[in-house]
Amino acid sequence: MDRPQKLGIMGGTFNPIHLAHLRVAEEARDALQLDEVVFIPAYKPPHKMSTDLAPFVHRLNMVALAVTDNPHFGVSDIEGRLGGISYTVRTIKKLKEKFYYSTIEIHYFIGADAFVEIETWWKYMELFELANMVVLTRPGHSIYEIRTFLLDKISNAYEWCEKTSSFSHSKLKKVFIIPVTNLDISASKIRTLLQEQKSARYLLPDKVRDYIERYKLYH
Repeated sequence: MDRPQKLGIMGGTFNPIHLAHLRVAEEARDALQLDEVVFIPAYKPPHKMSTDLAPFVHRLNMVALAVTDNPHFGVSDIEGRLGGISYTVRTIKKLKEKFYYSTIEIHYFIGADAFVEIETWWKYMELFELANMVVLTRPGHSIYEIRTFLLDKISNAYEWCEKTSSFSHSKLKKVFIIPVTNLDISASKIRTLLQEQKSARYLLPDKVRDYIERYKLYH
């Protein structure tokens, strides 16, 4: 898509990408009326040093296959090109260099479980200066918990706006809370099924499942 004005960023290891990733991204895109959502596979995730992490090129290819039929979805290899540990702050700064025009709004998607642990992220406070944070609901994490964390740990100057379902700040970017369908699908569950030579059909796109079979990933 040429020159999006409202851009969503969906980061993750995508090891492998599955239907829950795609569904929550679609629901958030629809709720915020975003022009495009770009999926960004992590090259070397700082928090998930998994022994069964598929090579970056395979995870990138699987994401590309998964998003190909949605005109509002795209994929970027930016973290592979940057190399080293994949820090979100560094990635978003690089994206802002690419989309140099001032009118673009970047929305970074993050699960509620990860959001309340964001203090463990590298230079996490800079994220609130760079992009709107889109917190996706998760079971076991209430909106009250998200609000309390935001006001206590990030800034007590955030104010809730009912009309936009977001917290606004005079100096920092907005924080949206988006209720999404919580499908009980996880990449680790899919990997376990494949390792046990069981079916993962209907948990991930068929194109991705065929790719995994072709390259014997997670076996």
